[in-house]
Amino acid sequence: MTALYVLSGPERGRSFNLREGANFVGRSLDNDIRIEDRTVSRKHLKITKKGDSYFLADLRSRNGTFFEGAYLEPGSEVEAKQSVPIALGMSVICLGEECEEQITSFQETVEISREAIEKSGTLEERREETGMKRMAFFHRVSDILVKGLPIKEALEKVLEQLFDFLIRIDRGAVILLDPETRQIKQTVSRTNMPRDESTKAFSEHVVSQVIAEKKPLVISNVQTEQGELVDTLKVLKIECVMCVPMVFGSQIFGVFYVDSMKRPYGFREEDIALLRELGQQIGLVIEKARFVSEISKVADTLTSDS
Repeated sequence: MTALYVLSGPERGRSFNLREGANFVGRSLDNDIRIEDRTVSRKHLKITKKGDSYFLADLRSRNGTFFEGAYLEPGSEVEAKQSVPIALGMSVICLGEECEEQITSFQETVEISREAIEKSGTLEERREETGMKRMAFFHRVSDILVKGLPIKEALEKVLEQLFDFLIRIDRGAVILLDPETRQIKQTVSRTNMPRDESTKAFSEHVVSQVIAEKKPLVISNVQTEQGELVDTLKVLKIECVMCVPMVFGSQIFGVFYVDSMKRPYGFREEDIALLRELGQQIGLVIEKARFVSEISKVADTLTSDS
């Protein structure tokens, strides 16, 4: 039986089995699959199993259903492809076992921290407190991203929220890439340190490695680790760094970069999962914006031709 996996949003990490026939997805209790996300409509999406195939139909949702670079036409059925992201508001779901690997990678990043907390006997208290703060953080970010702000302004506000949430970071940057060349297209940065306009707000070596490998990179303490990259960070007086690729579907479109120049161990392992999820939400917004821009260009061309 094919399952539906939630990759991003308040329900991230959950999975639901899909039955024969119609499966309704939405925010209200009477759905087969309930997604408690205020950007998801009460009745948002219908997923219908026909033989070995699955079909999507948007139920005239408020924020639409985004799939393969376009919004679904309400009421029309489109065949779903396994492991291809489907965006409902600011939540991202997908069908198929391959989706589970993405969730597993998130869960593996927090395993070390979970074991340490269990030993201290305070797991439940910490989990509840962290969960509430995390949910509030993503609600604030979702509010920013659904406003339709220019991407630079939206990313500046997201970074502001991230600095409030991860109080241990000194510098942060969202670096967007050209999807074809993977060259840096735009950088939005923020810092708590005195600004030097001649110095970039991130390590180019770290960013280049993450783009090339499409894997997160975390160095918790440059004084206890070795290697050419670590030597470069020491020269830049960076004590710890975390850089996470932003991937939407199978394509890397940018990276999230944060570091601390004051102290080591500025990040926890679960922060990787947080940045990956945040990157997916930003990827969704960028993909939507690109789609709208392309539609506008076509419309302008048709208007000029007439």
